[in-house]
Amino acid sequence: MAQETFQLSAEVAEVYEANFVPAFFAQWAPRLLDAAGVADGQRVLDVACGTGIVAGGAAGRVGESGAVVGLDLSEAMLSVARRAGPSSTGVRATPRRCHYLTRTSTWSCHRWR
Repeated sequence: MAQETFQLSAEVAEVYEANFVPAFFAQWAPRLLDAAGVADGQRVLDVACGTGIVAGGAAGRVGESGAVVGLDLSEAMLSVARRAGPSSTGVRATPRRCHYLTRTSTWSCHRWR
């Protein structure tokens, strides 16, 4: 299997967060979470989480008894997400190995508070 090497620069991730998230994505995150019925105590997996607009909203809804995992290939996007991150219940990931997907998958999850 080929190794994924695509990465964005920190500058691109910052521009994305400052311009694209408010203009395009911020209005849809609450609607998506409503449609998915995200509520207290649930566990949420946000694949391709980018700078975390959906993961952050989900963390606010799942509360202390829930958990949120955000997966993204771009460490720059994850860095922005960590800085603007959700409450202490939030979890995000970088590509390596992640038991959230399958036991044999090639992702790894990293928790921060």
